[in-house]
Amino acid sequence: MTKKGRGRFYKITPLKGFANRDIAMSAAWIDEYRERVYDQIEDLPQSALDFEARGTGITIGRLLLHMGWAESLWIGRITGVEASPGLSELLSPGSLENFENKPCISPGAEALIDICRRVRNEMTIPGLKSTSDADASCWKDGSTFRGVLGQLQWHWIYHSGQVGLIRFEWGSDYEWTMGSPMAPEM
Repeated sequence: MTKKGRGRFYKITPLKGFANRDIAMSAAWIDEYRERVYDQIEDLPQSALDFEARGTGITIGRLLLHMGWAESLWIGRITGVEASPGLSELLSPGSLENFENKPCISPGAEALIDICRRVRNEMTIPGLKSTSDADASCWKDGSTFRGVLGQLQWHWIYHSGQVGLIRFEWGSDYEWTMGSPMAPEM
């Protein structure tokens, strides 16, 4: 079975209400990359979410929790916004420290998406809205907001590929589609 995916978009509008346009644009791109991943998993049954890729300990459910956990970790570090205890508990199976253990049964697709949306709505957007300088140092190693947000974009893209491969190994392909052109036709 092959799922025809939602269109990928390349003409992105900065999110409204941000103090810095570049940060608003980075947040908008992260939104787009998240939505691509959500589309990859929203139709999957529990057996697909818990399918382990050839003894790696990696499942789609674990990857979604990991992406949410990593976003909450970095947004928390650079903005000071902390995850609520309940959200932290939901994300904890996605922590790198837990990757040494066998993956647990993941929440269903809708719940995984809801958990990641909570990170966005409770931490990422509120934490970034008032940031006025994208190139300001935001971490003790000299990392900038722009750099950390670039890492978060890459993180969603990178693991999206793994989600697609695990989905395929489980027995369901995913067909990418275009929502808007990447470049104008010549």
